[in-house]
Amino acid sequence: MEPDKTMSVNSRKNSFSHAFSGLSQLFKQEPNAKIHALATIVAIVAGIVRHISSMQWAAIVLAIGLVWITEAMNTCIEKLCNLWCDNKWHPEIKVIKDIAAGAVLIAALVSVAIAISVFFL
Repeated sequence: MEPDKTMSVNSRKNSFSHAFSGLSQLFKQEPNAKIHALATIVAIVAGIVRHISSMQWAAIVLAIGLVWITEAMNTCIEKLCNLWCDNKWHPEIKVIKDIAAGAVLIAALVSVAIAISVFFL
């Protein structure tokens, strides 16, 4: 049976409920999510304390979003790979998971560069 794709209030409510559940699972299951949460809080507090401009806020918000999005996608990729190979080691799965983790690293490094330019330059 095909899922309900209506634009009803209930279907939209359910969509948001599923999305928030996913974010909750990300935070509960991924140790790195806690590190990202701490970095998010530090960046927001630093922005408030330093009274950064609206353009600087935009850069910080985009950097924060970039890291969270890549971490969520990395987690999905890892979970799908683990399902596919029954949590057994597989050389191609290792490559896939390493590349996904590398994307998070790139996002984090870009975010650090943005933070340095906003808060220290």
